[in-house]
Amino acid sequence: MIYLREISQNLRKEIISLHKKVKVIQKFRKDGSATILQRRPGRPQKLISQQERLLMKRIEENPHGSSLQLAKAVESQTGVTISRDTIRRTLKPLLKSIHKKAHLEFARAHAEKDEDYWDSILWSDETKITVFGTNGFKTVWCHKGEDFKGKCMVPTVKHGSGSVLMWGCMSAAGVGELHFIDGMNSTMYCSILKDKIR
Repeated sequence: MIYLREISQNLRKEIISLHKKVKVIQKFRKDGSATILQRRPGRPQKLISQQERLLMKRIEENPHGSSLQLAKAVESQTGVTISRDTIRRTLKPLLKSIHKKAHLEFARAHAEKDEDYWDSILWSDETKITVFGTNGFKTVWCHKGEDFKGKCMVPTVKHGSGSVLMWGCMSAAGVGELHFIDGMNSTMYCSILKDKIR
């Protein structure tokens, strides 16, 4: 005895098969070819290999360039509008496998937490703002083993022009105040929380 579900599955396969045959015939009538190219899954790449080579050339010329500068350089020469994220993805992510593993572990450990839990979390960080130059961190695009080549080095000024340390926080309730600090340790952290956070 044949069940209705089996009939519907057989009928579906037959319809798909006929549909493919019709597509082949239509294509042959249109351009003389019966080859049906299979579409690749997902969104097509934004940059073709020629544009990627151009990007690598721009990096060779200016390894200190930001992803925005690189995106504009590629756009001005190719006419293709690309985002900073596309540049970063093309140049491979900065996250190492250990970082990805830590992110995944955090996500799994907190996936089931409810809204009340997240309402009780205070996110905080401190940063150094330098008046001249950078905080000592500047992205340089370079190949493995080129770390200390002259083109990958950033010139500095001895003693610079001063800097300030700041601490800030945020939570579900909103953004907290910024605090100027002389350094951070557990005692100062607890003091800020006690005096400023309500």
